[in-house]
Amino acid sequence: MRYRCVLIIGVILCASNAPQAQPAPLNVVLERVAAYLLDYETKVLEVVAEEEYSQWIKRRPGYGQDTVARRKLNSTYFLVRLPNGQAWYGFRDVGRVDGKTVAREGRPMADLLSERTIDAVEEALAMTRANAKYNIGGVYRTLNVPLQALELFSHRFQQRFDFHEAGRERVNGLEAAVLGFRERSAPTVISDGFGGDVLSQGRVWVDPASGAVLRTELGFFGPATSYLKENLIRVDFERDSRLQLLLPREMEETYGLDVEVVHGRATYRNYRRFETGGRLVTPN
Repeated sequence: MRYRCVLIIGVILCASNAPQAQPAPLNVVLERVAAYLLDYETKVLEVVAEEEYSQWIKRRPGYGQDTVARRKLNSTYFLVRLPNGQAWYGFRDVGRVDGKTVAREGRPMADLLSERTIDAVEEALAMTRANAKYNIGGVYRTLNVPLQALELFSHRFQQRFDFHEAGRERVNGLEAAVLGFRERSAPTVISDGFGGDVLSQGRVWVDPASGAVLRTELGFFGPATSYLKENLIRVDFERDSRLQLLLPREMEETYGLDVEVVHGRATYRNYRRFETGGRLVTPN
């Protein structure tokens, strides 16, 4: 028994004297994130999932009834590279609204994205924008898509933002470095859909060793969004066993107006490859 005590103490002393790994500097972590995304965007494209999206509106205290509206959307969600090379755009093809099948006009979204011509992609984009009419609340939005924030951390746009270290947290069992970010000035990466600049800010949780993105929080500020008391889009990523990629598991959103707050929660399942046919053809 006495021998065992000495052995245990010796192990503890050795552990306490072991050199501690130093956290990677912020600029190194950011470079790893950008490298991760450069590889990620080549793997996550041509992916499709089923999206279940619940939205509800709550009145602020003192303004009467608590929950005043609800909506449930069931959609097929496509990730396909756009003709201009933008990597993170999502095409939401709404199939049911509150359990009722949506009557569609034109060709199915899957056929348009398979064709991959400029005209077909433009038609798919128009369909996606038209689907925004199913969102409830007084906030017009097409950026309620789970990969929107990733574009901000790519090599293309990192230089437009100020980043700072915001601590360490565990996400899905992994220790993540939390990085805060804030866009400096216009012209901005994201617009309000009417030509106005929307400044972005938020946090991102990353694996500091690999640069893998585990969670994002995206908010907006500036004149174009001054009517919002609060706003936030939060996305959690989880490794998909079939595709062996970190893919969105859940998206939550909040938009606060004077009297009411709009909430949303989307979950994603059944990820699989979407086979597009042919090559992108530019019309004469």
